[in-house]
Amino acid sequence: MIKSAFHYLQRSRELGLSGTFRRAWKRSLELLKLQGQALWWSWVARQEMSDAALLARTSGNWSSVSALSAHLAERPASSFLFPHESTEETTQFLEQFYPAYGQALFNAAEAACRNELPLLGQVFHFPEGINWHCDPVTGWRWPRLHRSLIGQYLGSERPVDLIFFWELNRHQHFITLGMAYWLTGGQKYLEAFSAQLHQWIKTNPVQQGVNWYYPLEVAIRLLAWTAAFQFFRGSLEFQAKVAPALLKSLWQQADFLNHHLQITRSTAPNNHLMAELTGLVLVGTAFPEFRAAAEWRATGLRLIREQAVAQTYPDGVNQEQATGYHRFVTELLLLIVARSRQGDLPISSTLEQTLEKMLDYALFCITPAGTAPLWGDSDYGRALGLGLNKDFWDFRPLLSAGAVLFNRPDWKFAAGRFDEEAFWLLGVDGLKRWGRIEAQTPEQTSRAFPDAGQYILRDAWAPNTDLAFFRCGALGLGGEGHCAHAHSDLLSFTLWIKGQPLLVDSGTYMYHGPLRDYFRLTSAHNTVTVDGHDQATPKPNFNWQEISNATCVNWSGKSVTGKLNYYGVEFLRTLTHPQPGIWQIEDQFSGNDSHKIDWFFNFSPDLAFELAENERKLKVFKAGLTFLTVHLPGQEIKFELVEAWSSDRYGVKEPTQKLHASWLGNLKEAGEKFNWQFELNASDAELSGDQHATH
Repeated sequence: MIKSAFHYLQRSRELGLSGTFRRAWKRSLELLKLQGQALWWSWVARQEMSDAALLARTSGNWSSVSALSAHLAERPASSFLFPHESTEETTQFLEQFYPAYGQALFNAAEAACRNELPLLGQVFHFPEGINWHCDPVTGWRWPRLHRSLIGQYLGSERPVDLIFFWELNRHQHFITLGMAYWLTGGQKYLEAFSAQLHQWIKTNPVQQGVNWYYPLEVAIRLLAWTAAFQFFRGSLEFQAKVAPALLKSLWQQADFLNHHLQITRSTAPNNHLMAELTGLVLVGTAFPEFRAAAEWRATGLRLIREQAVAQTYPDGVNQEQATGYHRFVTELLLLIVARSRQGDLPISSTLEQTLEKMLDYALFCITPAGTAPLWGDSDYGRALGLGLNKDFWDFRPLLSAGAVLFNRPDWKFAAGRFDEEAFWLLGVDGLKRWGRIEAQTPEQTSRAFPDAGQYILRDAWAPNTDLAFFRCGALGLGGEGHCAHAHSDLLSFTLWIKGQPLLVDSGTYMYHGPLRDYFRLTSAHNTVTVDGHDQATPKPNFNWQEISNATCVNWSGKSVTGKLNYYGVEFLRTLTHPQPGIWQIEDQFSGNDSHKIDWFFNFSPDLAFELAENERKLKVFKAGLTFLTVHLPGQEIKFELVEAWSSDRYGVKEPTQKLHASWLGNLKEAGEKFNWQFELNASDAELSGDQHATH
């Protein structure tokens, strides 16, 4: 309190009496405005939207909401989200090509009927019914205040992480219930959906509560509701008992979204805005009966074209420098492009070109395990969640849909199969078109994405390949003070040898709590610190200050060199791959005076180690066999193996080990060089029993 009072006294002196009065008056008016809005919307929330009010917001002459619902039920299914007109045909193809998925779909729907929901790979049980304001992990309850007053509960001091709560209220299990109902006609699926939907609408009146705070969450929820509506709309009971409430709340949420797009957010527009615009476009496309639908589509399409260019490097990499959000935005653009190819939206060359480049990046991200590297943050968010908790880091479903949309034989090769998600998105016709494409191995193995500063070195498109990902560009989107989802990982690399993971990115774990910074700071990545400084200073939960940026000074396909100016020290790192099974690192530091250099190498959790410091060797074991040897630099460096964490699922971490090396000395003008070599020991036969498959 003393510090706070002193702060305000100092500000009063700086502003003067009149300035202090004007500032206090302005803040008082802002507070009164917020309180007035809260009171107004609290009153509005208590007034249920009437049937007449909903019909007045449509462009037709329906006599009742029931008549509107009947009209929507008669429209072609493909005019909503998914091009599936025939239950019998879809069932036939599911049984023929996707029997395991079909069983998983019905199992998930049965669980949803029991209020058991999988959220980010963990199953949560709600035996007393779902409380849509209750955090599923801790039980903490969000206050039911107007959204303008919720911000005070969202600071870094809040007691809970938000991601599981958001995932619950995105309602993607509604799509699962809808699919199960459409395929079987099972009444229990409709009853479960009806009960959960009505409870959500009742406890989340317009603009009341945290579920109205972020337009992003509203947009993703609208996509789920639109998909669910497509599958339930043929039921007479749905039309009479569920559709009126659903359509009213859907209109309110879409109208809210249209007026609260985060175009002028204080941080750089990012994936939030892309999701909001996608929701606005697709709801406007699925429900043209609303008077405002044409405006929603036009606004959304105009802005998403602008943002697709602004948020994507010319080489196709999302500027957030976070692979998980690259996936999320790619999914969103896939939805838009798929709808435009069906003729329901105008085809945009800007969106098509951006999507094709983003999918090309996804192609080269594929590891021998079929996954992608974990650069930057990830909340594991999905546009629709059709994969039923499939590994988030498997980007091949995107490539299977892209192969059909863009007729890309190389993407078909990498995808291996026409995924279930692609089947729902593109329908039976998409599956047939997939069958007419002849898969071809990509012409390139290594690939540079110079605008993003990402470099990928690969021996071959084979399950036993060597592969490295090297990070050498801007820290993240927005520059100083922003870069929200980037990590402090410049000149870091991840490494696979003979199809096996060796060096990994530590992941994200959670967006809130004591380990938030552990996973995003420099030591969680395979790079260095200078004099104990991180490459950037984290702000609470998100964003960065005092950021660094790296540049590439050489690239050949077998070697890449990056440069980073780091607190008065120039750091040059060269990653070279002279032959399969051997990788070399040369780290060069130049500057003046004495400096301390610390290296961090984060290993895959399934490895064991033996450090022979006198021999300058680190032996790495996998499944009891000697996997490889790390030859260590010869200078006077201290080495130690330390306990570490790795996380490839949200909210889940597992123990691993990292090699920490430390050197203290004087950097002469010519600089100091440190050489590391990773050399395979195991033979093909030794590793074959634990080999990952590419397809």
